[in-house]
Amino acid sequence: MRVFHSVRTRIILISTFLLLLFIVAYTVTVWTVADSYALMNTSQTNVFSLSLLAEEIDNNLDNVKALVTRVSIDNELKNYLSYNETDLDSYYDSFESMILSSPAYNVIDRFIVSDRSYSRFLQTGGATLSSGRPLRQDYFLDEISHIDAQRSFSGIFFSDLAYRDYQVLGILMPIIDYNSGLTTGYVYASVNVNSLLRNLYSYQKLNNAELYIYFSGSGYKVENNSLITVSSYPAASGGKPVMANTAGSVYESSDGSYLLTIESRSNNFKMNMVFPAPSLAGASAAAPLAMLFVMIGIIVSLIALILYIYLNKALYRPVRKLALRIEKIQQSDFSQDEDINTEDEFGIIGRGINKLSSEVTDLMDRRVEDERKKLELEYKMLSSQINPHFLYNTFNSIKWMAKIQKADGISEMITSLSRLMKNISKRDAAAVTLADELSFIDDYLVIMKYRYGNTIQYTRRVDEGCTDILLPRFCLQPLVENAIFHGIEPRGTGAVAIIAAEYPDHYVIMVADNGVGFDTSQTKSMGDGVFKNIGLDNIRQRLVYTYGDDVSFMITSRISVGTQCIIRIRKKNEGEKE
Repeated sequence: MRVFHSVRTRIILISTFLLLLFIVAYTVTVWTVADSYALMNTSQTNVFSLSLLAEEIDNNLDNVKALVTRVSIDNELKNYLSYNETDLDSYYDSFESMILSSPAYNVIDRFIVSDRSYSRFLQTGGATLSSGRPLRQDYFLDEISHIDAQRSFSGIFFSDLAYRDYQVLGILMPIIDYNSGLTTGYVYASVNVNSLLRNLYSYQKLNNAELYIYFSGSGYKVENNSLITVSSYPAASGGKPVMANTAGSVYESSDGSYLLTIESRSNNFKMNMVFPAPSLAGASAAAPLAMLFVMIGIIVSLIALILYIYLNKALYRPVRKLALRIEKIQQSDFSQDEDINTEDEFGIIGRGINKLSSEVTDLMDRRVEDERKKLELEYKMLSSQINPHFLYNTFNSIKWMAKIQKADGISEMITSLSRLMKNISKRDAAAVTLADELSFIDDYLVIMKYRYGNTIQYTRRVDEGCTDILLPRFCLQPLVENAIFHGIEPRGTGAVAIIAAEYPDHYVIMVADNGVGFDTSQTKSMGDGVFKNIGLDNIRQRLVYTYGDDVSFMITSRISVGTQCIIRIRKKNEGEKE
């Protein structure tokens, strides 16, 4: 054997070559892999952090909306607004306690209740109240003019109720008397944008990233603890997707930067963040040393992985193939497997297994041939077992027919009997077509018709595709004979039916009668018919000899109802051996 064909030699040479190759290759590729990991890690961190801020903003806005809704449906407030003579100031304590106890209080700038004519007001809020303008009808109307739709938040605007310019979001909700269906007043709340976005401002300073937020049709850039209106808003259209999940998405822009987009849970706003491509180079003074250890660790891991892969291929796979081959032999699959005839040490074992499989196959073929010859002898013996009692009954029927009817029917009976005898005595084939078997049964039933008169009715329905089905000789005739002798004759009259049907994956052949029925645990023998000792077990065994596992033979019978004998033959798929 040549040295290179040895498994051990190949492992040593190829492992050394792969070790040198990957040490060089990894030095070139490590930075690309590291940068890609850094990008994904940075993207995930930014998405997580910004989604938490978006959730906080969403929760604050939801709390404000919930508070406005709660006040608008308060029955005490509705009572005060329904009667002009009632002093609205009497409701102030209840009104203020609801506001102060709400989690939305920290972001509320002003909270105002007005009647429907905007002439009576209640107001509470934060520290801006002391430095704000007096609450008058004209100032209040200017304030709510920024709100386009009721029951939802407006865009960002500068409050008209303040001396100093600061930005707010507003929401206005009507107070409806459900008894009359009339609007009796309004609830208005403004949200201080600086309080609402305080943590977002801190995040922007900490990361030095470009942050944008979008409210109700307008875009703003977060800068220096404030919002600056921008005409163009960064969009994800045309960008290459980097990552996406339920929290947010990251896209690569054409200029090499990355865009992170987040939509609020309640669709109150959207946020975008633009950040540069992260890189490990120059991240810190310890970065080169850290990368060196990372590279060494990865190289060692790659070497171990490559050695594992090769050893798996050179040792485990050949052994596994041999083991699978032995398992198939245990499952009676003795076919040759050329994959185990290799040139190394495993090939010696493989060739030995293939040789053993070949010898076992030859032995089984000889055994099958012996069994086939045995079956042929059994069929020939079966064909020669003519029942003299049957011949006696037949000729006796002919004799009485000749005396009574003076030759009517004698010719038909003799012709049928002749064909019967010819089928029995001159055919050596073990299997015949269903058409031939039915022809034999037709001749047999001609004789039975004259023997029993009109007491037996015969029905046959055969699909066209079933006529060429191969069956063991004399397989159906004993079933018909059993139906007549043991089913119909004790009752005195009845019918026999033969049905053959074709289905997509199988054939069904059924012999049925409406006779007296029998206990299926007691096997019937045909001792008084054409053949001796051909019981149901004999028919079942011959069907299994012919079709193996592709055939089933089932008998159902009910006392005083009848009997059904059903043969089911599975069709062979294309490519299956017969």
